[in-house]
Amino acid sequence: MKQKIKSFLLRFGIQLNFTKNLWYKDSYFIINKLVKTKNPVIFDVGAADGSTIHDFKKLIPASVIYSFEPYPTAYKNLENVANTYSDVLTFNVALSDNELPTVFYVNKSKATNSLFKAVTTDSFIDLHTVSESQIEVQQKTIDTILFENKIEVIDVLKIDVQGGELKVLKGAELALSKGKIKYILAEIWFLEGYENQPLYHDIASYLSGFGFKPFGIYNIHYRTDGHFLWGDAIFY
Repeated sequence: MKQKIKSFLLRFGIQLNFTKNLWYKDSYFIINKLVKTKNPVIFDVGAADGSTIHDFKKLIPASVIYSFEPYPTAYKNLENVANTYSDVLTFNVALSDNELPTVFYVNKSKATNSLFKAVTTDSFIDLHTVSESQIEVQQKTIDTILFENKIEVIDVLKIDVQGGELKVLKGAELALSKGKIKYILAEIWFLEGYENQPLYHDIASYLSGFGFKPFGIYNIHYRTDGHFLWGDAIFY
């Protein structure tokens, strides 16, 4: 019967695949299935206006979330969201590989703000990464945050910082070496959207040194010629 349905629909250009137990290919849903801890500790790095807090709380209500966002306007919104929960803490810093003040590039679309200067990609993203201004922000490392807040483990390290993902991971060298980070959900790029930014293979190579393997890649965005732009990757 399945084959007859598939053959009939193919006449109209419609193709169906019947697959058992297919996980929904969204990285947040995958993380929800992987994490078995009742009240996991989540680091939301690049939390923007706090929408990701709602995403995590819908899937893992008992999660304890530490949210990090350096851009002042977005941070105010983040605080408002965090205040609706009893177990969300916010930090107005950029997580990185050092603790010095640095330049932060503010772009037309605030979701593309970065520690890196945007470059032309010949894709739709160029409309959003038009530079508007530069501000100074404070940096911190994950290793310092763990020490100062007496956090023993990060169950999920989510990183979405527009090219600065490897900087965040290098600031967690001690935590990674001691096995204090269980799952990593990171935005990964396949071509440079920002000047001298690390790409997917750089991040995968760095994490492999700590025994991490890629679990899967999700939510891929493409250039009009079909070239990969960016997506989300889960490492474990």
